[in-house]
Amino acid sequence: MAEQPLEADNTGGNLPNEEGKMFEPTDVPTKNTPKQSSGGNEPIVLRDRYMLDMATPLPQFDSPSAKSYLAENRNDLGQKLFVLICSPKIPSRLESITKQTGIDTMGRLEVIEWGVIYWPPLGQSTMAIIFKQPLGGRINLRLASKEVIITDYDIPKKLVDPLAKILQNFANQDTPHRAIRPENIFFNDEAMTEIVIGENFSTPPGYDQPSIYEPIERAMSSQSGRGIGSTRDDIYALGVTIGVLSLGQNPVVKMKDENLIQARLEHGSYTVIFGSSRIPLPLIEPLQGMLNDDPEARWSFDEISDWLSGEPTNASQKQLLEKAETPFSFQGKEYISPRLLAYNFSKQIPDSIKAAQGQAFDIWLLRSLKNKAMSDAVKEIFDNAKFHPNGYQGSIEYISFNLCMILDPQGPIRYKGLAFMPDGFGPLLASEFLHNNNFKFATTVLAHDIGLTWLANQNPPFPGAPDLQKNFKVLKGFLEINELGYGLERVLYEMNIGQPCHSPLILNDYVLLIEDLLPAMEQASSVADTSQIPIDQHISAFIAARFKHDIYPHLKAFGSKSRGTSIVGLLSLLALLQWKLNEQKMLGLSSWIGGLLGPAIDIYHNRKTRKELEKDIPRLVRKGSLPELFSLVDNIDRRNEDLLGYKKAKLEWVAAEEEVNDIEGGGDIRIKKAERAGQQTGGILSIIIALTFLSAMLIIQTW
Repeated sequence: MAEQPLEADNTGGNLPNEEGKMFEPTDVPTKNTPKQSSGGNEPIVLRDRYMLDMATPLPQFDSPSAKSYLAENRNDLGQKLFVLICSPKIPSRLESITKQTGIDTMGRLEVIEWGVIYWPPLGQSTMAIIFKQPLGGRINLRLASKEVIITDYDIPKKLVDPLAKILQNFANQDTPHRAIRPENIFFNDEAMTEIVIGENFSTPPGYDQPSIYEPIERAMSSQSGRGIGSTRDDIYALGVTIGVLSLGQNPVVKMKDENLIQARLEHGSYTVIFGSSRIPLPLIEPLQGMLNDDPEARWSFDEISDWLSGEPTNASQKQLLEKAETPFSFQGKEYISPRLLAYNFSKQIPDSIKAAQGQAFDIWLLRSLKNKAMSDAVKEIFDNAKFHPNGYQGSIEYISFNLCMILDPQGPIRYKGLAFMPDGFGPLLASEFLHNNNFKFATTVLAHDIGLTWLANQNPPFPGAPDLQKNFKVLKGFLEINELGYGLERVLYEMNIGQPCHSPLILNDYVLLIEDLLPAMEQASSVADTSQIPIDQHISAFIAARFKHDIYPHLKAFGSKSRGTSIVGLLSLLALLQWKLNEQKMLGLSSWIGGLLGPAIDIYHNRKTRKELEKDIPRLVRKGSLPELFSLVDNIDRRNEDLLGYKKAKLEWVAAEEEVNDIEGGGDIRIKKAERAGQQTGGILSIIIALTFLSAMLIIQTW
């Protein structure tokens, strides 16, 4: 193995300034949720069992975006543990935590427990994950100090084989690790013979990875938009990791990320990273295979296994990068790679569009690059823009997105100054919202079908394309519904399982699970303005995304323009949560809701019923039962009885009113009635007299 000193990253010092300060001790008083307890400088307790000592940091176990501290098991004080305190401003990989807790831990740090705790240095609650300490330390540090030596001959057996098996185990669980790098590999035992890989929970996939360990298309993406990826992305990171460990250093450590990416685009990743290094001869073939920039041609575990066992491998074909015969000049630089040109086009949108419209660019595509299909596709972009001069299709951002996609189909989605892979849209949305308050970006991505357009342009199809296409369509539907429980907030929580509820009411409580929502609202009721409604757009969207029961009728009622109906909908939703989640007394929340029930009571017509309800509400509030409170206010039998009574009273009132009018009718009515009666009487008398006269005449004539 090479003798150069292995350069170790300062893993614990990579937090941005703002987030780094968050972990510094403060004078914030300890305020604890029911999940843990603490007092003064005493350890915080998780699950009534694990003591977390914020006074004893363990930087040797830090992650780039999370800090580590000593943890102890009350029931087994000899167990060596540490707790990783995650940043509340970065979504965690909750789905990976749940998958990897309590299952086969072969080859990875063992997760002992996890949960949400209040962390005084942060001044709020956050995610805490307890691990078993790896007793041998980080592999890169041990190799650099020569406490352990792995020769070139031993690399396949002692590094490649165990790491490949670990990643194969992840692949079998359909959960790519996406955090493979030398600093995240440990010796599990003091003898430094057993290798384990570190955590991948504290940040979104690929978030903490230096760009050298990311395949080129994901390296070009925004830090939070790199995506979950697949096994082949882990294999790429494994190849770079093996190469760096074998050399004892990162051979391109002095290159800036921007220059490294541009060089990789033009010459290929293996050539740029290891082409000038003295890679051990047996490693050249596997590293070339694992670092192939074409995911389809990159080695799989089958090729790695064949190589380890000495079997013939399907050697990767030499990577053929698409290059033009002559360069295209753009802003003083010459480009022969369409991928590299697309990368720079995306950074200079107005100028790149102007250049792409020129005849020289079309000639370059046709004659130098010899790609008529690409030329036709570019012309179609501008024809479509002319046809929609006032629509989004005619905007420079949309033209640039399509132009870059045609020049570099495998590259990330580049739109409105951001780059992301389609499977990284969720974390990018969370990052833009949390750090830049930017919701407009996500709105346009969904409304203009940016993700769907990119996926439709992939040949071969992007892995998982059908599910991603379905997701984008569903999310667009959520966006278009202008009701509580929908909108961009719903998209945020649907796309990020590890995103806590961002409602200002419970922001500092880090409500990650639906089971934690009502307790947080109960705690907030003691300091909140109880004249306001306790559910906002964030809470309603969080419930809709996390609660696995039909709440649409409740949200529909809650969103009613009728104040009374809206309050009933609010109460019914919270009552359903308390009932289904089997929550205990909610005294504060019941009191809060009870104080808002006036409009719901006013729906009843019977004053006696209203008074009875007003009398009974305080009694149920003291019980802390929202379901009972709802049953009181919205009792079906009582409502039907009230409605029938109201209709009956209304009919009786109308009849009485008519009778009164008949008796006490106005002067004109009485005169008209008298005249009509007189006319009728006179007519009858006239007829009687006439008949009498005629009868007399007939009698006289007869006689």
